[in-house]
Amino acid sequence: MPIKSTLIGLAAAIGLGLAGAAQASGPLTMIVPFSAGGSTDILARVLAKDIGQELNVPVVVENKPGAEGFIAARQLRTAKPDGNTLMLVTTSVYAINPAIFTEIPYDSARDFTTVSVVASSPNVILAASNAKYGSLKDVLSASGKDDVYYATGATMHLLNAKWLEALSGTRMTSVPYKGSAAAYPDLIAGRVDFMVDQPLSSLPFIQQGQLKALAVTSEKRWPRMPDVPTVAEQGFPDFSTTSWWAVLAPAATPKEVVQKLHDTIAKGLAQADTQEKINQIGADIASMSLPQAQAYTAAELEKWKAIAKTANVKMN
Repeated sequence: MPIKSTLIGLAAAIGLGLAGAAQASGPLTMIVPFSAGGSTDILARVLAKDIGQELNVPVVVENKPGAEGFIAARQLRTAKPDGNTLMLVTTSVYAINPAIFTEIPYDSARDFTTVSVVASSPNVILAASNAKYGSLKDVLSASGKDDVYYATGATMHLLNAKWLEALSGTRMTSVPYKGSAAAYPDLIAGRVDFMVDQPLSSLPFIQQGQLKALAVTSEKRWPRMPDVPTVAEQGFPDFSTTSWWAVLAPAATPKEVVQKLHDTIAKGLAQADTQEKINQIGADIASMSLPQAQAYTAAELEKWKAIAKTANVKMN
């Protein structure tokens, strides 16, 4: 085939890819690695509406829960890289799973490309409102004399607590639950001493006076909880973690398509009603350019690998 014909064909293919992402050739699919109704699902549906309106295509949210996000990630890994299949992931699926699981059916850096980091929130260290612990320091001091138990409903909860153990030189006991919701009755009743979780789940209990926040895990105090100190302020300057949500595409998706999708999502995030909905799930808009978003997720991969190594957490 003549070189000129080859180049024309390549240009046409790229043009079709852009049309698939930017015009009415959908539908697009937004994969969610969790069940309907949770924060990730809620956020995915907000994004799907914005993307659909901007590109004039239907966007279908497809929930693929189970196996710590492996099922959903495998689906994205094998999807056609044309911009028509995306996935909204959390820190756990993208960065923590590769850090702690010895066998995993995807490689985040190799198999996916980051389209946008959409939102983030600190994690909150929680105790019952009538607990004897008034601060994180109180909990860690007690661990030297008493048995201290913490609830875990996800790998994010576990790794935050295990890293805190490692940095403080304490030994505490993890009590696993099937998600945050299952753990809250025991946490409120004081049957477990503390828990690390996201604001979406915990804020209602804090507002009702059933739980108190001992610390936030972000680098700086969270403006929505200005009176709650960070973990760093309580003696652990290196401790800083956030929960975040990012939109991914298959790795081979053309750069032009990825940029178009990023710009589309950014337009949605700039809308007041979208910002209000994200605020309602206890998160903050993450305003990043495409290069910044891709650098951020790459850095988070390495950060959580280092945390898992320090905390000595490995799972089969």
